[in-house]
Amino acid sequence: MTDENPENEQMLLVVHKHPASFLSEAVLTIVPGGIILSILILFRGLPLTAADASVHAIVTLLVPACFLILWTLLAVQWTNYYLDMLIVSDRHIYYMTQANFAQRSVEQWNIPDVSHVSVYFGNIIESFFNYGTLEIESRDGGAPTKVGGIPDPEYVAAVILKQDDRYGQLKETAQKQQELLRFVSHEVKSHLAKSKAAFASIVEGDYGTISDPLSSMAHQALADSQKGVETVMSILNDSGLKQSAVHFEMKPFDLSATVRRAAEEFRPQMERKGLSLQTSIAPISEIRGDEEKIERHVIRNLLENALRYTPAGHIEVMLQNIDGVARLSVVDTGIGMDAAEIGKLFTQGGHGEHSKEVNPDSTGYGLFVAKQVVDAHGGRIWASSNGAGTGSRFFAEFPVG
Repeated sequence: MTDENPENEQMLLVVHKHPASFLSEAVLTIVPGGIILSILILFRGLPLTAADASVHAIVTLLVPACFLILWTLLAVQWTNYYLDMLIVSDRHIYYMTQANFAQRSVEQWNIPDVSHVSVYFGNIIESFFNYGTLEIESRDGGAPTKVGGIPDPEYVAAVILKQDDRYGQLKETAQKQQELLRFVSHEVKSHLAKSKAAFASIVEGDYGTISDPLSSMAHQALADSQKGVETVMSILNDSGLKQSAVHFEMKPFDLSATVRRAAEEFRPQMERKGLSLQTSIAPISEIRGDEEKIERHVIRNLLENALRYTPAGHIEVMLQNIDGVARLSVVDTGIGMDAAEIGKLFTQGGHGEHSKEVNPDSTGYGLFVAKQVVDAHGGRIWASSNGAGTGSRFFAEFPVG
């Protein structure tokens, strides 16, 4: 589970090592160091002959050196005790430790990636003062990390595991929501498809000649039903793509023929709106991919957007083979966009600043789904514009061969 809103992360625990852990380490340093230092001091105080003068001088130098080393070791232990800490948030675990005098290391775990947390008390002193070692295991199967000197370690482990349980419940809830969304969307899609078929029969004259007002109403109802079906399909595909539930049928197909067919299907609609359609489609050797999804979610989506957001002028569709990459471009003379709007286009629910004015029914899912489809084919999709009123240029690339 990714952390999409780090600013909302809440700190639950900031744990420093127990003072007894420092004292136990210090004792293990002071006792042998003190014994060695005491021996050197005693040896230096013994009466020595002139022949032992050099030895006496060496011992005299070793006493302050031993004292300095002992002091340094205690300073390092104190620094480690004072700076080492374990931080537990509702999303992560951070373990910060002093690696040496000049370097600190930070280990991080995402709460959902923690598989188990064990607690160990190494000796009777740890049990008496209630501090011990946490052993944190991750789901990737790597070696567990041991964090020693943690006061009340069982409570700290319980907090971590509680957050893991919370994420498990959230994940289960999210899965149920996705299942419900797919069920409802399929039901709505079924009813909309039936309505679309009924209005299409009226428009095509299956029920005989109808009056002009009824014909106008049927045409509008057919268009609305089509928009409803497209909206539901966008939501379904978005849901499926995020859950990795969409299957892509990857096989070779003629991209040039697919682009040409889609462009010609849109030509009558563009001409009825007073727009001219210009095409320049180079022959492209077969590309490998899911033809139906590329046509519906990428090619037709770009053509439909160009039609909707171009009040006058022309639309140009080009397909080129550029260094082994098939580049589809759809250029229009429509409402255009600024840089901030372009940055939102391929995000979930993203809209241009004026897109809702031109197309109030826009869901913002179309280009988001288009990007998922292009990415799944190893390609890329992007847009550019010189600003409002200057038209837009959309590009999609797919590897050839």
